[in-house]
Amino acid sequence: MNRNLTIQNLAIAIATKNHNPSILTFDFLKYSDIIPSDWELARQPVVNNQVSQLVFRNGISLAAQQDLLSFVEIVGTKDISEVQIPAIAHNYVKALPNVEYQAVGIDIRGYITANQLGEEADVENYIKTLLAPAPWQEVGNAPVKASIQLAFSLDRRQLSLNINEGKLYITEEETVPIVMFYGNFSYGAEGNTKETRLQSIHQLIDNWQEDLKTYLDIINTKFLSSQIILRDAPESEFIAPELLIPQV
Repeated sequence: MNRNLTIQNLAIAIATKNHNPSILTFDFLKYSDIIPSDWELARQPVVNNQVSQLVFRNGISLAAQQDLLSFVEIVGTKDISEVQIPAIAHNYVKALPNVEYQAVGIDIRGYITANQLGEEADVENYIKTLLAPAPWQEVGNAPVKASIQLAFSLDRRQLSLNINEGKLYITEEETVPIVMFYGNFSYGAEGNTKETRLQSIHQLIDNWQEDLKTYLDIINTKFLSSQIILRDAPESEFIAPELLIPQV
C-alpha cells in the first residue's frame, strides 16, 4: 500500500430496503460465522429498532439503520492483505440473502499531516493552492477556511472527493493539523431477480481494491506533487469511532 498518503479508514456501505437494525447483535455475528469467534467488543453495543452499532477492539465497527448497513475499519499501518471488512460484508450478505440490497458505497478516508507538506507549508496554504486566487479569499480578519468537493467521472463509476482541513488526535491534549481526502465510490445493484442482485452486490463489494488503487493514484499523482517532502505520519491511539454512516 502506498504510504505517501495515510489511509485512516476504509468503509463499505450497503443500502437496504427491508433490513431490521436490531438483527445486528454480537451473538448473531458470531454464531452466523460473520465474524471470527475471538473478536472482542470495545464498548457496550447499541442495539434497537432504529439504529445498531458494534465496535470491536481491532478497530472494526459495524452499524445498521433501517436503510443502510455500514462496515468500517481503521487501516493505519495495515497492509492491504490485512483488511477484513470486505470479507465481513460478504459474510453478512450471505447470512441474510432475503434482505433487499440496493446499492454499495466504497468510502476511503486518507490524510497527510502538516509536516508532510514541507517546513514552509501549512494546511491552510495547501488548500489555497488548489483554488484560483480570488477577492473572496481576503474577506474577514482571519484566513478563510476552505472545503473542496470534486466529482470525477471514471470508467463505470464516479468518484466524489472532499478535501478538508482537519485534526489528528494523538492524545486528548495533542493534535496534529491534517489535510483530509474523503473519497466515495457508489454503485447501484443490477439484476431483476434476487439471485442476480445478490451476485451483483458481492461483485460490487469486491470493487474495493480497484477503488482504493484508483483513489491512491489520483491523490498521490494529482494532489501530492513531487516537491512535497513526505515522511512517516505519526501513529494515533485507536479511539473507537462514533456511529459512522458512509455515503452510498
